Amino acid sequence: SWAQEAGHFRTAGPGGEFRARGFAEGRDFGHGRQIGARLLAMLDNDRVKTALGLTEDQSNRLRQIVLDTEKSNIKTRAEVQVRGIELRELLRADNPDRDAVMKKIDEISALRTEMAKEDVDALLKAKSVLTPEQQKKIRNFIEMRRAGMERDSRTFGWRRQGGGTMRAPQAPAAPKPPATPPDEQ
Repeated sequence: SWAQEAGHFRTAGPGGEFRARGFAEGRDFGHGRQIGARLLAMLDNDRVKTALGLTEDQSNRLRQIVLDTEKSNIKTRAEVQVRGIELRELLRADNPDRDAVMKKIDEISALRTEMAKEDVDALLKAKSVLTPEQQKKIRNFIEMRRAGMERDSRTFGWRRQGGGTMRAPQAPAAPKPPATPPDEQ
């Protein structure tokens, strides 16, 4: 994680102080807040619950997993941001204490690792609530969304986002012959 985020460090300002963007700001993996909001919206949608075959108990258990994970991630993200401010201030010194800076980076990395583990734990808990068939339906839904498709509520099929229809790829058209044969020119 540190190696990936190292590219976010840059000099800024006339004093040449360093800022740790991205890494110290607590950016999360996979935009967890958006995913949680989408999952909650899906769990409130009766058509989605029917399509997946979710029972009320499953829906309630999944909702609780999402809410617990969101709360935990918010707290951890806040801790990452606080440590990021502390790191920024350490780096701002004319002669930063290398050991203190490295310790702060380790703290931030540990918190980010904790957040990633919480997300994976939530995924494993959610999978234990779902049947293999429901998991397959969700994977199919995610794959179609990644491919730029959306559910067509009228036909319950898939269509391209933006309203276009889904067609099988066609072979390129053969080039048109010239208007006059080459030997007549």
